[in-house]
Amino acid sequence: MTQQNNNTGLLVNQSAESLTTFLDLVKYPVITEKTYIALFKNRQYTFDVDVRLNKSQIKKLFSNLFNVDVISVNTHIPPRKQVRVGIAQGTRPRYKRAIITIKEGQSINYSL
Repeated sequence: MTQQNNNTGLLVNQSAESLTTFLDLVKYPVITEKTYIALFKNRQYTFDVDVRLNKSQIKKLFSNLFNVDVISVNTHIPPRKQVRVGIAQGTRPRYKRAIITIKEGQSINYSL
């Protein structure tokens, strides 16, 4: 039985073991020197999210989850990098990077 989740707009299965959670959609925050500069200058938070999410779904997800006013969402999908283990060659998993700008005076707490 699939229904649309009001928080993200994604179709999710309502059974307990396969319910889509925040950790499935948002992988982790990107914490680098460059993202800290963007955070303090422009109030921009950077997260790696699921590739299937679009900008409006990301905006709803962060608005509802963190109770912040999202001004804009910028996304990009970096190129996949080659990895090699012995003679076997493969690629790293694909992800989408979302840069979220929030309203002045608000913040997102990384520790959930």
